[in-house]
Amino acid sequence: MTNQVHFRMDDKEKKEFELVLKRIGLTPGEAFRIFAKKSIEVGGIPFEMSQPTPRLNKAIKSRDYVEFDNPKDGLTWLND
Repeated sequence: MTNQVHFRMDDKEKKEFELVLKRIGLTPGEAFRIFAKKSIEVGGIPFEMSQPTPRLNKAIKSRDYVEFDNPKDGLTWLND
């Protein structure tokens, strides 16, 4: 089974991102799948993160999300 993932991106950044990907022969969907698989493999973001920006800190501290103890619980929640 496959699912769609949607997210918003600034128009200028999207165009620049697509140009970078085109140069290396990837679509945004392919790049996202690579990112997702690598994130799963390493158990986190697959590249070094520096100090969080104020915006990221706010998002991290926000309770505007649902947490799960394991992936199976998350998938069950999504499919209910």
